[in-house]
Amino acid sequence: MGIGRQSAKPLEAGRRMATANQPRVFLTRQVMVYSTLCVLFALGPVVVGWVRDWQRPALWLAVVLGYRWLEQSGYSASQTRGGRKAEWLFYAIYLGLSGSILLPPLESAFFPRQLSMGVVATGVFLAILGAWVRYQSVKTLGEHFSTHVEVRPDHLLVDTGIMRFVRHPGYAGAMVFTLGAALVLQALYSLIYVVLFYWPLLFIRIEIEERELSENLAGYRDYMKRTKRLVPFVF
Repeated sequence: MGIGRQSAKPLEAGRRMATANQPRVFLTRQVMVYSTLCVLFALGPVVVGWVRDWQRPALWLAVVLGYRWLEQSGYSASQTRGGRKAEWLFYAIYLGLSGSILLPPLESAFFPRQLSMGVVATGVFLAILGAWVRYQSVKTLGEHFSTHVEVRPDHLLVDTGIMRFVRHPGYAGAMVFTLGAALVLQALYSLIYVVLFYWPLLFIRIEIEERELSENLAGYRDYMKRTKRLVPFVF
């Protein structure tokens, strides 16, 4: 969620001090589990002989690992926890993202399609773009980033960096990335899953999150008037 206004210098200094006092941990349990599953799903079919083409699974693996590792490199943990809302949505989105990541290599193994370099190149471009946008969001929010819908006691509005242009760049980045990751393997069935299951969950979260923030975070309603949700100057 977008929090922490950085325009006042005392607040900015205090925020930087709080972030500096909390060491970043890169190799978390979540990162290890994610990385292990991606390796198994990408290279497992190659190892057992179901798939002969190892180049595209390896390319996909590099893309999805790069996404998660880049995101983690910009993440700063917070010791403060607020009242969380719609926790069912957290688990639903987690399931949706897991499927969006892990279904494409399975589909590619069991339903291989003729290689299209144009589709693969487009997928790589979108995946890199989505990863970069996601990273910028996580880095800009710093310790205020949260995977839950919550308003913490120290919440202030973040309207700097990429947050100047869109309110939910993290969700935009995830959407573009999952689209690109599916295209890298030309996984069209998985792409349908991404668009019809995972993306709608993100839109539901945006609705709930904006309602919660507009009611409990000072300045958020004015922030909504001067920014777009996902695409700068468009939507």
